Amino acid sequence: MLKKFQVKNYKGFKETLVWDLSGTRDYGYNRDLVENKIVKKALVFGKNGTGKSSLCTAIMDITAHLLDAEKDIVPPHIYTYVGNERTFATFTYVFQFGKDEVIYTYCKSSLTEILLETVVVNEKEVLLHNFVNEKDNYIKIKGAENLKTNGLQKQLSVIKYIYNNTIQDENSVIFKIIHFVQGMLFFRSLKEANQYIGYKLGGGLLHDIVLNNGKLADFNKFLEQFELNYTLVPLKTMSGLLTIGAKFENGHVVEFESICSSGTRTLLLFYCWMLHFSNLTLLVIDEFDAYYHYETSEKVLEIIHSFENMQSIVSTHSVTLMNTKLTRPDCCFILNNNKIKNICNCTDKELRQAHNIEKMYREGNFVE
Repeated sequence: MLKKFQVKNYKGFKETLVWDLSGTRDYGYNRDLVENKIVKKALVFGKNGTGKSSLCTAIMDITAHLLDAEKDIVPPHIYTYVGNERTFATFTYVFQFGKDEVIYTYCKSSLTEILLETVVVNEKEVLLHNFVNEKDNYIKIKGAENLKTNGLQKQLSVIKYIYNNTIQDENSVIFKIIHFVQGMLFFRSLKEANQYIGYKLGGGLLHDIVLNNGKLADFNKFLEQFELNYTLVPLKTMSGLLTIGAKFENGHVVEFESICSSGTRTLLLFYCWMLHFSNLTLLVIDEFDAYYHYETSEKVLEIIHSFENMQSIVSTHSVTLMNTKLTRPDCCFILNNNKIKNICNCTDKELRQAHNIEKMYREGNFVE
C-alpha cells in the first residue's frame, strides 16, 4: 500500500508537499477503510485551484517511467513549477509491503527524463543511480549486483531495467514496486473523453468496451441502482457500426449516448473502468462526482469502497461526503496552501461518529 507521498517543484507545488496516509485514529466504525493503520480509502477535499488535480497526476507520475502505459494526458510543457529556477521535480513514495517499508525517490526534469533514483528498504539504501554523475552508483539487490547500468538513457528507469534484465522473484523489492505500479489507475470523471493514466496502453470507445465484453445486460442492471431505468439493446448505426441503443415503449431505438445526461455518461465511464477494479492496487479519480447528484455520489463511493483489494484516492468538492456513514475523519483530507492534512489534525475537538462533520466544516471548525 501507499503509506506516504511527497512531491516538490511539480506543477503548482513549489515547496515540498507531504501526504501521510498512516496518521490514522482508533475509530470503531468503517474499519474496512483503513488497513494496518494506513488509509485505504481516501477522500481529498479542496477549493478550486488548491491543486487536487495536480496531486492526482503527481501520484501517478511513477507510471510514466516504470510502465509502458498511458501517460499522454499530462501536458509536458508545465511539468515543473514555472516560478522556480530549479529545473527538476522530486517525488518520494513510501510503500508498505507486508513488514517491509520501501522508499522510492527519484528526480525528473520532464515526464520521461530521469535524473536520479534511490531505493531504501527498512532504512537501508539498496540502490543509488545518478544519471548525471555515475561514479557513485551502486545496486545491492539480489540478482542485480553485477548488472551494468552506467550509460543508461535518462528515459530508462534503472528499476525498470533491473526488472526486465534480471530474475526478480515476488519477494524482491523491484518486483513489489513494479507489481504495485502495474495496478495503478487514474481517470477523470469528466465528459471530454476517456482520459486516463497508467494500468494499460490504448483507450477505446466506451460502448465498445461494454458490448465487446458482453456486459450490456450487466450495465443495464448497474444503471438501475441509480434509478436510471433504460432498456438497453445492441444498435447498428447508419454507418454499420454497433453501439448501445435505448429502446422505448413504442419500439423506437435511439443511440444511448445521444440521449443520456452528463451524469449518466460519467456513470458509463465509471462502469467501464469498474470492470478492472478487481485487478487494481491503487485507484485515483479526480473530481469523481463532478456530474453526480449527491445520492449518486454516495452510491458510487460505496461501490469503490466495496472493492477490498485496492487502495483508492478520490478528489471532490462535495463536503456532503464528509459523512460518518460513508467515511471517517482520518480518511478525509483537506488540501490547501501546499499542505494536505486529515480533518482529525485540523481541529482540537474529538471527532465522534455522531458528529455532523459537514456542518462542522461549513462552520469553520477545521483550521486548514
